Amino acid sequence: MSSLSNSLGDASFSPADLDRIIAETFIDRVEYRPEFGSTNSRALELAAESPDGTSTLVLADRQTDGRGRGTNRWWSADGALTFSVLLKPNLVDLPTNRWPQASLTAGLAVCDAVESLVDDVNLSLKWPNDVFLAGRKLCGILVEATDGRERSLVVGIGVNVNNSVLTAPADIRDKAVALCDFATTPTRRIDVLVTILQCLATRLERLSTGIDVLRHDWRSRCLLTGRKVHLELPLGRVVGICRGIDDDGALMLETDAGLERCVSGVIVQFE
Repeated sequence: MSSLSNSLGDASFSPADLDRIIAETFIDRVEYRPEFGSTNSRALELAAESPDGTSTLVLADRQTDGRGRGTNRWWSADGALTFSVLLKPNLVDLPTNRWPQASLTAGLAVCDAVESLVDDVNLSLKWPNDVFLAGRKLCGILVEATDGRERSLVVGIGVNVNNSVLTAPADIRDKAVALCDFATTPTRRIDVLVTILQCLATRLERLSTGIDVLRHDWRSRCLLTGRKVHLELPLGRVVGICRGIDDDGALMLETDAGLERCVSGVIVQFE
């Protein structure tokens, strides 16, 4: 594993970068700040403040209180790519019964984007919301639904791009990876962001109209298939051998009691 310094002038996004996002992706509006507590929290606020039908990108150089599933927190440092997309219903005709698959779908978009930008990478999905590179976490995803009559989805994505894990806390260092630790040439965050957004639009359209392709892809990329998984549920822990992801995005675990279909939960360990 190599480590590339962040030598691209990548410490902040320029006005030209923000213009490029509008010009090259489905995003209608960008709210960019050097620092947010949580881009997902801000996107949820915007949904409540202005239900105007626009798709909004909330973008930060740093998050101080990035959230994951459950009580998890997202480690973020300078050089990371952290953003949330407020998806309005006019983007794609996505029925609410497909919303539970949005996290896996976003994960596929990240895989598509990174593999198109970085040579010799092979990415996997760790159900339900992580992207792994070389056995370590590269990206975390948090999908949340807004409240109210005009419901929308917020898709939060954090990718380790130019924040080397060599600077991460010790308990994270052997579990995470950044593109700058793996790639042989530097990657600009704006390139990663624009490509992810383009791939996300394509994948969400397929979620609406051609889900069979997604089902094949999330099965083929499932990191956990054949592994022993410990899944924490509200009523206790389930332990079993992963038998893949079913048509609706649920994790299939073969336990002592038989095959169990898990639609939620937090994976606390896998072997």
